[in-house]
Amino acid sequence: MKRPLVLHLKAALICALVAIVLALPLLWFPLLPSWTGWRPPMVSPRIEAIVAVIVALWVAWCVVDIPRMSLKVLVWLATLWLLGGGIWLAGLYGYPSSSLVPLTAAGLAGAGGLFFSLSPAGSRRARWQSLVGCRVSPEILRARIEERHLGEDPRAEVLAVAEVVWPTGGGSDEAWRDFSGLAARAAAHFQKAGGYLERCDAEGALFAFGCWGQDAPSSSLVGALWQWVKNEGGSAALARGECVSGVGHFPPASRWTLAGSPLRKAKRMASTARGYGAGLLVEESLADEVSGDWSSRRLAWWDFEGERVLLREIIGSATDEDPKRAEELRSWDRAWDAFWNADWAAAENAFADLARGRNDAAARVFALRSSAARRAAPVK
Repeated sequence: MKRPLVLHLKAALICALVAIVLALPLLWFPLLPSWTGWRPPMVSPRIEAIVAVIVALWVAWCVVDIPRMSLKVLVWLATLWLLGGGIWLAGLYGYPSSSLVPLTAAGLAGAGGLFFSLSPAGSRRARWQSLVGCRVSPEILRARIEERHLGEDPRAEVLAVAEVVWPTGGGSDEAWRDFSGLAARAAAHFQKAGGYLERCDAEGALFAFGCWGQDAPSSSLVGALWQWVKNEGGSAALARGECVSGVGHFPPASRWTLAGSPLRKAKRMASTARGYGAGLLVEESLADEVSGDWSSRRLAWWDFEGERVLLREIIGSATDEDPKRAEELRSWDRAWDAFWNADWAAAENAFADLARGRNDAAARVFALRSSAARRAAPVK
């Protein structure tokens, strides 16, 4: 599909020539001396053959080159209706003016053009479906996607990227046996939210949202990630930025792929979340965007490619009426400030209280780090 105009022109010519060759016997048979079927046309057979060639070329080109399938079929059926209606009216008034050669040529040319359009060689959508395969949900495969989004050339677009890290299983045989089922559940869960599965391995999976002009509201993506972490465990991270998408040629076959700094950022954020014992991490700007629907807390300052970013952990829905959450967030903020101000003793005690009260893995990690820093600090 690198040069669709040339390809479509060749396909239209082939479809038209095949249709004309198959339809011309309808013009020759009535000219045979022993023919007893329909009468020959009153117009010149040469003129009717020329009309058949023109109509076949017109129908084949329209059906092959028009992007939308509904318009292809509309042009094809409209041409058949006009030709058939004209021939029927002429015969109704006693003027058998055609041997149905143009009508037959138009029908065969349109059928050949439709067959070509439904094949991967002639349809951008069929080609696109072969590239994305089972990495998207059936709903996305059936969705309306504009023709400009189906090109194979690399292009830049703003996407939401989610990195999911599997819960650690200690490397046991049972954990490895459950990996395939976990990956399948993750694919089904995030593809239902409109995600494209870019990568899946023993550590985790990477999903991209907003590809091909699809909507990717931040609040719903955070909800899907939060539900996954809550039900399956592990850690996750969500980042948004400009990615480069297009077709990559990998063995054994080509497929759609992504590249860009948001993919690296999401992967490193997910590793950071696992290191802190957190569930779902987002950047502060994204946390502010979804603050009306989701509550978050500060987790760590983080450097990424020369940029200092504050990471926040999503802790639940903002619409849930939990009277203890506000007090716990204030306690977390006091302990977090003490930790980053190097007040190790106060941070250790505050995080230890939070870890005991809520069974908070992240608070337990901060308490251990505060204790280690306090013991390593020089005595004044």
